[in-house]
Amino acid sequence: MKNRYRKNLGLYLERIVDVSIEFYKERGVCLIDKIPTPIKVHRHLRGSLYEAFFQKKSTVDYIGILKGGIPIAFDAKSTTDKVFKWKKAVKEHQKEYLRRFHQLGGLSYILLHFDWIGRWDNFFFVPFEFLESSKGSLAPEDLSEFKVNYDFKKGVLLFLDGVGELDKRAT
Repeated sequence: MKNRYRKNLGLYLERIVDVSIEFYKERGVCLIDKIPTPIKVHRHLRGSLYEAFFQKKSTVDYIGILKGGIPIAFDAKSTTDKVFKWKKAVKEHQKEYLRRFHQLGGLSYILLHFDWIGRWDNFFFVPFEFLESSKGSLAPEDLSEFKVNYDFKKGVLLFLDGVGELDKRAT
């Protein structure tokens, strides 16, 4: 049962982010798209089963633009651990992409969810620059200034509220 829970952990966060992005799009705040991982189908096995492989490493999960022409890129990560081991969880090619994106004037983030059973409010939108200047493992207490609210009534994660202020605190 625990393996099934871990396997679906990313899907849960992805659904929340997708609904939240639609919420922001409808209000004219952003245009952000999910970047699919490039996969090549090798052969059809039977029914809806295929043999496939990754063509190349993906960059990050989401890329887009905020109102005012500000580019933004972020990756969504979820953990059931009490600390987020970001140096291990964020792949090297993703780190490099976020680093370069930031150097070119874009906003780079990791959207993090500490998913402990019974706790649904542990979401953080952490500037990548902050992560790079921090230690390898971070607990929710270390990230309190980057905590974002989840609106249960609307089913929306309010991660883009105050993005400008978050980015200023990271520098």
